[in-house]
Amino acid sequence: MSDSALAAAVDADVLLAELTLEEKALLLEGVDSWSSNGIERLGIPRLYLTDGPHGVRKVRGGEGAFGVADNIPSTAFPPAVTVASTWNPELARRMGEAIGHEAADLDVDVLLAPGVNIKRNPLCGRNFEYFSEDPLVSGAFGAAFVEGVQSNGIATAVKHFAANSNEDFRFVGDSIVDERALREIYLRQFERIVRDAKPATVMCAYNAINGTFSSDNRDLLTGLLREEWGFDGVVMTDWGATHDRVSALAAGCELDMPGDTPHNRAAIIAAVRDGRLPVETLDEAVRRILSLVRQTQDATRPSAPHDPAAHAALAREIATDGAVLLTNDGTLPLNPAREVVVVGEMFDRMRFQGAGSSLINPTAIVTPREAFDARGVRYRYARGYRAMSTERDLKLEAEALAGVNARDTVLFFGGLSDLEESEGFDRQTMALGDSQTALLEQLADTGARVVFVLFAGAPVELPFADRLAAILDLHLPGMQGGEASAQLLFGEANPSGKLTESWPLVSADASSAADYNRATSAEYYESIYVGYRYYDAARTALRFPFGHGRSYTQFTYSDLEAKVKDGAVTVRAVVENTGDRDGAEVVQLYVRNNRGEVFKADKELRGFARVHVPAGAAVPVEISFPLSDLAYWDVAEHGWVLENGDYEIVLAASAHDPRLHTPLVVTSGRDSHSPYPAAVDRDYATPPARVPASFPALLGRDVPPSATPRRLTMETRLTDARRTLIGAIMLRMVSATVRKDYQRALALPDGLERDAQVKNAHFVLRMMPFQSLRSMAMSSGGALPYNVARGIAEFAAWHPIRALKTILRKGPA
Repeated sequence: MSDSALAAAVDADVLLAELTLEEKALLLEGVDSWSSNGIERLGIPRLYLTDGPHGVRKVRGGEGAFGVADNIPSTAFPPAVTVASTWNPELARRMGEAIGHEAADLDVDVLLAPGVNIKRNPLCGRNFEYFSEDPLVSGAFGAAFVEGVQSNGIATAVKHFAANSNEDFRFVGDSIVDERALREIYLRQFERIVRDAKPATVMCAYNAINGTFSSDNRDLLTGLLREEWGFDGVVMTDWGATHDRVSALAAGCELDMPGDTPHNRAAIIAAVRDGRLPVETLDEAVRRILSLVRQTQDATRPSAPHDPAAHAALAREIATDGAVLLTNDGTLPLNPAREVVVVGEMFDRMRFQGAGSSLINPTAIVTPREAFDARGVRYRYARGYRAMSTERDLKLEAEALAGVNARDTVLFFGGLSDLEESEGFDRQTMALGDSQTALLEQLADTGARVVFVLFAGAPVELPFADRLAAILDLHLPGMQGGEASAQLLFGEANPSGKLTESWPLVSADASSAADYNRATSAEYYESIYVGYRYYDAARTALRFPFGHGRSYTQFTYSDLEAKVKDGAVTVRAVVENTGDRDGAEVVQLYVRNNRGEVFKADKELRGFARVHVPAGAAVPVEISFPLSDLAYWDVAEHGWVLENGDYEIVLAASAHDPRLHTPLVVTSGRDSHSPYPAAVDRDYATPPARVPASFPALLGRDVPPSATPRRLTMETRLTDARRTLIGAIMLRMVSATVRKDYQRALALPDGLERDAQVKNAHFVLRMMPFQSLRSMAMSSGGALPYNVARGIAEFAAWHPIRALKTILRKGPA
């Protein structure tokens, strides 16, 4: 034990002896939405916690757990979808370092980031906050980000632990997922981050996993996280994710956020007094909180304020390197001396970030229009559509089409709006709104060369892609996105980003489409076949494959060699730039799996490298990975098993663009033997397109009923109970309040302030019907007391006497 760790332990023991039972319970919950509790008489300070994943979102006032619009200005970096598309974890580390510096300047102690959930389905409304459909990419970027933030003395909270893959059912959902898929897909990135980057805290998810809510899941929070992975920090809930406070504490969840829940404190105190909760368990939880307090107070923080210009430059660099050139017939790059036609409101009002808890109030924004004007670019501009509406505006369309002919180059700036894509709800379709698709089709009909500059945090349908001259996907580029767009369009920078998720043609083609967002229970029937692992094996036609991205130059690969030594595989090759522009290439190393008795993906990403190659030059590239990474999770042995057999190393420019191959023979493992029943082996030899009959056998247990309850209970979504009397009353009351906020936001004067207020109010408006009585009680900071929520549920069950007694009861219900 180090001197500092010993001192912290001694301090914690001294303080534990001084704390009353009530004070211990107080330390284990939050206060005022964004702080932990302190104990003033003992000199224990509060900690300030806030989002976020791509900037510091510190609220100015106390608007509650979901008041996220009125924030102190900070650098709005690109979200995770853009950062990951750089395939450069060093940029994630530098961004984390910059965000950590700004957090220190704003007296923030814990940054609620990064989000590293797997992109199971393209419709998830929060996908823009996550890195990839692949756990290797997610783990690499998540670990780098954590290291960067914590290097400046700020604690991180890796989230959302675990198997959190949708928004519509996030408060009450149950992810039914087999043990192997959990280990290989949904937990692997968390494991890497915990082991390598050592985050100070982990945030548990709202959802249940196989019937047990994440906050109550001892196997997850203690057995796996602490005992197996060696995590020694604090586990906190997401805001309102507490299911049962005493069970959560026993499971290893220390900090209840946002707190201010008297019922939960009373429940802890009662459980200790009657012996249901050992005092040793309580003291260990308090000790971990005190250790976090000591860690944040003793941390070395920057001695000088951050440099806003340097952070803006970093945001611009990430936006430029993360943009993906999806298609190009040679129209790009443009000649800046020639006039172009520009259509689309996002040229002037760029969508640069997602909506929800990560909403940043940027210090400054550079729009594409401002970047064009700074360069003296000549253009004719028409708005074309209204971004915050999917309905067509025929007058705006006519203005955009006027004078456009086959000799023109048209830059169409468009994509998803915050009304279509946000935390708090999932998309219903991958399609763009009619207001944009109809106009794009009409512009293509003129014969003009149409370049689509796309702003979206997730894949969209592009049925007209073949009619366009080029598609430049900026994702959500952060506050410097306009400058990045101009650099890329006019050839000042060479596109080098590549996708970290597959783009299906339509959402129905997704690997999880048969059971996505259909009921409270989400059946992860596809098992390990997520993203490209599914599309490869199912031979699904895609719009763009995982790892896809084009450049203004060309690269060739040669001289592949692979060696195995001391348990590691080292792969070397040469990448040559055969074009006339400097560029960067993302080299992806896949390993094609052996053909044994255990079902596996056709190939899996095992490493990657981003290399800068000057025009006409050739550079060496080296990628290594542990041979043990080829192991699969054996559900009979509950451990990793490396199989002998013939594997193949594939160096590729994307999952569908292999360049070099070489065999890899493994003899240090064991011979292939399936741990599954024959029905599972048969049904999963190729990816299932729907829930197979053998899914219970894959799980090793019966699948719980997937029916969504209609009567209002503590665990019913308000929207699902809307046809019952009490459910309808509750939904109407909650919706009326947030709808007023939305209408007030819409009435504000046009500008950035209005945009932020509208985004926040819309996020809350769309999210609230998906809340349950329990989640509202846990997230309301006392506005909806838990006993009142329980009483409402009793009223809904037609137990009025019991309901009144519950509402009037003192202490835990």
